[in-house]
Amino acid sequence: MRSILTALLAFLVLPSCLVAQKTEADLRARLLKKPLYLRGEWGGDKLSFDDAGQVEKKAAPVSFTLAGVDIQSVKLTAKELVLQGQRAGLEFNRDVPIRVGLDKRDGLGNASPENMTIRIKTPANGDFTAALDAIFTDNLADLVPQLPAYWQTFAQKHLLPAGTLPAPVRNSDPAAGSAQPPGVAKLPRIGGGVSPPRLATKVDPDFDEAARAMKYSGVVLVNLIVDAEGMPSHLQILRPTGLGLDEQALAAVSRYTFQPAMLHGKPVAVELNVEVNFQIF
Repeated sequence: MRSILTALLAFLVLPSCLVAQKTEADLRARLLKKPLYLRGEWGGDKLSFDDAGQVEKKAAPVSFTLAGVDIQSVKLTAKELVLQGQRAGLEFNRDVPIRVGLDKRDGLGNASPENMTIRIKTPANGDFTAALDAIFTDNLADLVPQLPAYWQTFAQKHLLPAGTLPAPVRNSDPAAGSAQPPGVAKLPRIGGGVSPPRLATKVDPDFDEAARAMKYSGVVLVNLIVDAEGMPSHLQILRPTGLGLDEQALAAVSRYTFQPAMLHGKPVAVELNVEVNFQIF
């Protein structure tokens, strides 16, 4: 008798994600009023998935700071699950992420919520659990292992629970930079006999459309290495501002050129921090 009661209690306290997601009531409980993020960081306002949660039509990826969604309605039919909601993003205030519902602007400059429609084909057994697990997470920390290397220094310090082991890092786009690889010789510090590099060519960053629609401004702090030829490499985000502006900052800084730092009359590679300012006038 005791074993039966123990099993019953264990079932009753199971997380909702471990209970079959078959009815509209189940799905509402799982999805409504939850801070969801798209695991695939898919862009676009109309997304379709098969019954395993695989995206059916290629969607351009966006920054994870633009990959949130707030589900506002759930409709289940025999053929599919239809979710309506608003895309959400992340702003950063003193390194703390803050979720915001995103707006978009039409050709006349009028702002309206960036509404989304997500369609998921009904699995043969009617249980959407696996598909929903593949598409969504409500834990921002789940996205950290898949973030590009240039996010990892910040993300592992600020987006993971204290005491979490470092996450494995996926390969990043070389054009955007990566965390400094192990085995690189220690660089000389600017100061004393090391003169700082001087900016020779500056590139203005593009303004992400989501940030522009939200009239959002901020400053991104980028860490990089300026090599002995005056070229930037190994870019990392040290202090983000969010809403897609961080990637725009990296894209701009990767195109900077410098007069290299000098030591005893010879050019040397040094580490440097650069602020990129986004301001809507």
